[in-house]
This record gives sequence, C-alpha cells and structure tokens, in this order.
Amino acid sequence: MNLRPPTSPPPPGLPDARRNPWGPLAAGTPGPALLDALRTARRNRNLLLLRVAHRHHRADPDWAAAVALLAEVRRARPEAHAELWGGPEAGAWLARLAATGPAAGEDTTAGRLPPDLARFAAAAALRAGLPFRIRVPVAHGTALVLPGTGAAVFAAPGPRTAVVHRDASGAFVVRDGAPPLPLRAAGGAGEGGAGRWWPVPRLRLGPHATVRLDALDPLRLGGPAPLPPRPLAPDEETAWRRRLRAAWLLLTERHPGRAHTIAETLRVVVPLAGTDANGWRSASFADATGLAALSPVDDPAELAADLVHETQHSLLYAAMDLAALLHAPPGARAEAPWSPRPRPPAALLHGASAFLVTAAFWRTERQLGNPAAERPYTHWRHTAGSALATLAAHEEWTTEEGRGLLGALRALLASWD
Repeated sequence: MNLRPPTSPPPPGLPDARRNPWGPLAAGTPGPALLDALRTARRNRNLLLLRVAHRHHRADPDWAAAVALLAEVRRARPEAHAELWGGPEAGAWLARLAATGPAAGEDTTAGRLPPDLARFAAAAALRAGLPFRIRVPVAHGTALVLPGTGAAVFAAPGPRTAVVHRDASGAFVVRDGAPPLPLRAAGGAGEGGAGRWWPVPRLRLGPHATVRLDALDPLRLGGPAPLPPRPLAPDEETAWRRRLRAAWLLLTERHPGRAHTIAETLRVVVPLAGTDANGWRSASFADATGLAALSPVDDPAELAADLVHETQHSLLYAAMDLAALLHAPPGARAEAPWSPRPRPPAALLHGASAFLVTAAFWRTERQLGNPAAERPYTHWRHTAGSALATLAAHEEWTTEEGRGLLGALRALLASWD
C-alpha cells in the first residue's frame, strides 16, 4: 500500500481563483474550489500522519494485515479509501496515535496502538463491499467499534480481539467460543451470547447531505481518553432525526448558501446529553474536522445556528492545514469575551470567525422577520467584534495570511453598519 498522499501537496496558501479567498471563508460560504482544497488538505494531512506511523509499526503483523486490506480497498474503491482518510474519525485517531506513539527516532516493531488500524481497514472494506477477513481489537474485551460503521457490544468481557469477515453469506463478527454476530444494517442481537450489533445511524438531510449520528465511536470527541460506546435508544434517535431535519429545512429555505457549505463539510453529528459545565451546547475539534458535537436543542433556528457555528470551526481548522495564520510566541494569551480565563491566539481567531458567522446567521433571520433573532445577533456580533479588536491589538501574532483573514472578518463586520 502506498502511504503517500494521493496527490502532490498543494502550494502554501489557499487557492484564490484570481480573487481573495479570505472573503468567502470569513463569510462561511466558500465556493466549490476552496471547499475541495480544504477537504484535500485534511485528507493529505491524515495520510502523512499515517505514513509516519507506518514507519514505526510496519513490522507488526496486525498492522501489516490492515495495510494490505486498505490497499485492496484503494484499488477496488478509491473513493471509499479517500472518504475514510478524510473523515473525522481517522483524524482523531491519527492525532492520538501520533501523541502516544514512539518518540522521534525510536526503533520499535511492536507499537502501543497499531492493531487499531484494523478497525479502519474493516470499516473501509465493509463500505467497499469487499470480501475480507481480519482480526480487530475489542476494547476492554467488551466493545468492537468500526469507525463510522457501528459497534459490536458484548454483555460480558472476553477475548481482546475478534475476527471481522465478509463473504457471500454476509458480514460477521466472530469472537472465540461464541457464534457469529451478523453485521446487519438494521442491527440486532446475535444468538447464544454473541453480543449485539449497533450500526451508526445515517440521516439523509437532502440530495447532497448525509450525516452519521454517532454515539458509538470511542474516539468521536478527539479527547484525551476514549469513551465507551453509548448506543442511542430508539426514542433518542427519532428525536435527533426530527431535530436535524427541522434545522435542515430551515437552512435550505432561508440560508441556502450555508446549507450548501454544511452539506459539503459536516459528516458526523455526536449527540450530547446537554450543555457542559460552562454552558456550551456544541463543540468541535481540531483533529476531527467535519464533526459537530451537539446538545439536544429543539428550536430549529437555534440548532441551525449551532450547525453553522461548528461548521465554520471545521473550515478554519482545515484552512490552517493549508496556510500558516499565526506565529505567536509560546504562552501568548489574551482576554476572550466567552471565557473566564485568557485564551491563546488560535482560540481567539477561531472564536472571532465562528461567532461572526453565527451573528451573520441571526442577522439574516432578523431580516427575514424572526422576532427571536435580535438578541443573539447583537450578542454574537459584539462577541466577534471584541475578539477581532483584541487580535488587531496583537497584530504581531498573525502572519500575512492571517492578517488577510482578519481583514476579511473585519470587512464583513463593518459592512453591517
């Protein structure tokens, strides 16, 4: 398997198509060329991380088996291979692998996490419809998670690996001493204590918009430690489908440009139980672009605003793969209007960008006659403006490209006066 990126790395900076690229990005509505460049940049970044890991783990037999299966996927279904390595699950896992892997220059043939690559290989082969057989780790002996696909959850701890295979009769998980567990689209329990298969629900919002509703993948939040799978109860899934469809209808009818951007960017919604200790009800993660963690908000406009906000974070994370926007000294901090403690320059830049497009969403809602729009529009406009003023006072923190983005953000804000 060739672990080099499938295309040559793009030149520094974003494609401008003979125009300033920062204006559309600042507005949260980049065009097709820029969206494609951002997706390619993130996929190439993930493939480069995979290549680094391969240098350390290629002698491990489990890693080698996963690489061989991924090579088959790439030959048979290159689009499935590209989708896998451009996805937020791969980004989160590779970042964790890089953070916990061998030290630079260390020669190791038995890495700490390499069998996990088999989870991604099995998931990709299932999506590609290939016949295969591969041994996959079972976390804590109880959960076998295939990223973006589903999880086999066992009632009692057992062997730390199981075999995932697909043949003419279907796809199965087989744990030593237990009957095969079918991996059906509808999910369900196996026989004789084989466990239960929970597929990741997929929600088709429109002709070009499909998201995975994923509470299963333990790497879904990109945090310091994996989380156990939490299958959604039927009533929870129904409620999430209702919420997301209502928010999507509002976006397509009232904010078609933003709906297009979300459709091209968002791949995974992680359902949260509610707001966190700081009152936040949504989140996104640098290593998992295309993922939004959302609280159960029943107002369609408020949930749509959360989708707009988190999508903008994903766009900016991917843009930072292509262009160096900051060169602040280590430890640089400044006050942020949304935080009780000083925040680093990257957080200020992200806040300014994401809160500005949130304000832009509510500005359009206000123009369309939504009486509830005035308060969030005023609040988030002030929040974004305050962050931009702080960054302007520390111009030395930004590169030329970063100043281009800040200029576009300030121009958008000024255009509302």
